[in-house]
Amino acid sequence: MRGKTWASVACAGLFVGGAVVAQPPKTEPAKTEAPKAPDGAKAGDALVSMIADARTALGKARDYTCTFTRQEMRNGTLSAEQVAEMKVRLNPGGVYVRFARPEATAGMEVAYTAARKSTKMQYRPAGVGGAKGFRTVDLDDTKFLAENRHPVTEWTMTAVLDRVTAATAREKTLNNPVEVYTGDFQFAGRNVTRYEILTRRPHAFRYAYRMMVYVDKETKLPLRYEAYDQPKGNAATGDLFEAYSFSDVKINVGLGESNFDY
Repeated sequence: MRGKTWASVACAGLFVGGAVVAQPPKTEPAKTEAPKAPDGAKAGDALVSMIADARTALGKARDYTCTFTRQEMRNGTLSAEQVAEMKVRLNPGGVYVRFARPEATAGMEVAYTAARKSTKMQYRPAGVGGAKGFRTVDLDDTKFLAENRHPVTEWTMTAVLDRVTAATAREKTLNNPVEVYTGDFQFAGRNVTRYEILTRRPHAFRYAYRMMVYVDKETKLPLRYEAYDQPKGNAATGDLFEAYSFSDVKINVGLGESNFDY
């Protein structure tokens, strides 16, 4: 294992005056269009088809790079948007993420490679905590998960699809209704279909009241994911508790093991 330094900037960022400036992606409606709500089995079919198409698209890829943007609810507080460089290899699995902003997370690096057949990851905290370089920790390290909702292996596009698949399958097992609404939008300069998934019936094992997945019409890749809690009181929407975005995606750039072995 060897130490490394980061010599690139976040994929959608600019290097200005020695600082990384990465603009967080924005979600914008394309045209005024009422969401379309397939009925009954058609709603489930639309969601199943979307997930299958996205998995097929990822199955044809060896790797990808992108600008990764996330927000997570931790200890009752939703974080600011955190922007990072992300590199992902599909098989064997590999993930590398380096955060560029905000200042509180700038410089934080996390790397994992399945080639080592290990449940360990390499983690370099932001700020003075990272002065000694990478440390080896478990993927489910309690201190890491106190500040991050998921291990780094669950930050990827594949993990987003897994999350939606598991959440909706659980509702089906419990014979709970799942509503799916679709609409045309633009996200980070791409034409996308937004899938709004509602699981309204509360129970102890429900993952989210509302999930939103924005899928690229051309590549079929999931570019943004949002999850919301049950609305409180008379509120129309619940609290956002996690959101992940993948912008400026580049497929099959030729990532080798050196990108993940730190």
